[in-house]
Amino acid sequence: MLFGRRKPGFIKVEEGDGILEEVTEKDLQYSTSPKKDDEAKVELTDFLASLPDVEDPYEGIDVPEQEAEEEEEEVELTKAQELAEYIRLRSAGGEVTKYQDLKAEIEDLDELLEEMKEDETCSDITYRQGVKDKYYYSTSNMSENYSMIISLVEDKDIVATIAKMVRFNAKTYPSPTPLEYFERHPYFYSRPQIERACDLISSNEEYGDIERLTNNVGVDFLFSNKYLSRKYANALATDDEFTD
Repeated sequence: MLFGRRKPGFIKVEEGDGILEEVTEKDLQYSTSPKKDDEAKVELTDFLASLPDVEDPYEGIDVPEQEAEEEEEEVELTKAQELAEYIRLRSAGGEVTKYQDLKAEIEDLDELLEEMKEDETCSDITYRQGVKDKYYYSTSNMSENYSMIISLVEDKDIVATIAKMVRFNAKTYPSPTPLEYFERHPYFYSRPQIERACDLISSNEEYGDIERLTNNVGVDFLFSNKYLSRKYANALATDDEFTD
């Protein structure tokens, strides 16, 4: 064997100071042997009984029952809240809601609109005043700019719509507006309608700031000289072709 045969009955244990103590194998076996089951059970019972009382962290907290949750989900909306939800759905579909259309269907409309103003859950509902009507929409489902465009379209005044959008684009971006822009969604004006509107704009002093130009590839634009010079508008409208 590597360390030689041990002397039976004794094990030598080396201490830190070099002193050797002789410990009988019997003593080691006694100190490390498991206690009998009965003794272990008694000691465990005594240990548990000696532990201090700990408060239940969940005591006093009411756990809602399923029935209570179902009742809460079934809370009925007020008429004003139902109207707000209707306006939200239309806004999500890209449509404003006309006051006159609502008035034809709802007898107490004005009272409901006043209730919506006082109801915090309806704070997203607002309106834009057009020339011909009020147009309601949800700010959560429709941007202010888009509501402006849709309201103009709903007023069905092509001349005013084109002039306002040309000024808006020139001031906001800034950019001249191609005529074909008004052939697209949500306007869908025909080219003859657009040309007729341009003629009316050019002959009306109210729209004296609206000018027309044609870029280097033959595309027609309108711009407002309140916000863009002709030179700058021409530069913005120019179709630059980049080649490798």
